[in-house]
Parts: sequence; structure tokens; C-alpha cells
Amino acid sequence: MKKHKINKWLLIGVGTILAIVILYFIFQNYLPEINLLFHHPIHQEHKMLSQLVRSHGLGNALLLLGLIAILNAIPGFSNSVICIFAGISYGPIFGFLINWCGNILGNCVVMSLIRKVNLSSRMKKHKILHLLTEQKHPLLNMTIGFMIPVIPSVLVNYAAARLNINRRQYMTIVTIGMAPTSFLYAFGGDAIFKGNLKRIIGVLIGIAILVLLYFVVHWLSNQRKGKQETV
Repeated sequence: MKKHKINKWLLIGVGTILAIVILYFIFQNYLPEINLLFHHPIHQEHKMLSQLVRSHGLGNALLLLGLIAILNAIPGFSNSVICIFAGISYGPIFGFLINWCGNILGNCVVMSLIRKVNLSSRMKKHKILHLLTEQKHPLLNMTIGFMIPVIPSVLVNYAAARLNINRRQYMTIVTIGMAPTSFLYAFGGDAIFKGNLKRIIGVLIGIAILVLLYFVVHWLSNQRKGKQETV
């Protein structure tokens, strides 16, 4: 008997609405800072603004975590700006934890739904998918896949679903894989908040290295495809 599939556009629509609602509440929480920016002289606002931005508690942290998770789960959306904002609001350590937990949660949601949604043939035939599912080092490949921000997380989750990896293995690769970017964005957000140019440059270099990994993966994928065609 054919299993009933969930409409992916319905899920994307629901996720987008939830993201907008959460974004509205976050906006309301930051209204004092916004008003300060627009209605006070620059020389008076800096210290007060710093205190206000870093005064938000657990409730706002959970809103940011939820928004990060939702944006992570929606294909084609990016949560990088929100992750940087978490670093601005909560510093490198707590900002990292918010980003990390949000990204892990978002991927877990995707993984729980991946078999219940009809994915496009383009996704199923993606050239990087073959490299992610290579039998020699699939867990390592997928961990690196989660680390690279340019590779869609839904693609890595689809690779994990195709290989039927168990829950413990999945939690290990997503936990390790989402750590670097979660930290870099939080660290970068804190650097922007403090105006530390050296740290900002360091973060940009770190992100550039991760993006460069994508091109390495892409090259390896083309090399593998070329060998298969030759054979």
C-alpha cells in the first residue's frame, strides 16, 4: 500500500508563517533598542543601547532558538543573520548554544519528515549526494556536509535517510557538524557588538574556509563522476 505523502509546499507555508510570527515577537522585544537608535543622539545612546541589547532573558533566547530552527528546516532559507544576531544579543557562549541547539533542532525536524515528503528529482540526483553517501566514510562525509553552509542541510538529511543511519549516529553527526558555523556566527555577532575588527576578520576567514570546502567537495564529486563515466 502506497504511503501518503505530506505536501512539501504546505509544510514550507506553515514554517514561513511561524517564522514571521516569531520574528514579530522578537521585533516587539527589541522595540526599546530600535526607538533608542532613532530618537536619541549617537553620543548618548551607545552605553544605554549596549545594556539594553544584552539585557534580554530566556524568553527571547527561546524565540531566537525557535526561529533559527525553523529557518534551518525550510529549504532555500538562511538563518545566518539570526545566528549573528544571537551572538550580538547573548555573547559568544550563550549565542553559540542558542545557534547550536536551534540548528540541531531544525535538522531533527527535517530528518523526521524527510521520508514523508516528495522531494524533487533534482534533489534526489544532486551530484554531491553521491559523495555524501559514499560507503567508505559516509558518517564523516555527512558531518562535513553539515559544516559547510553552502550545502543545503535537507540534502545531508536526505543522504542520512537513504543510508538508514540510526538515531545515535545521526545525533552525533548533526551535533558535531552544526558546531563550527554556530560558533562562528555567534563569535562574529559578539565581535560586531564590541567593534572588534580583528575578530570580525577572523570569523570571515573561518566562514570563507568552510565555503571553500564546498568547492573542494564539488571538485571531488566531479572527479568521481568523471571516473564512473570513464569506466
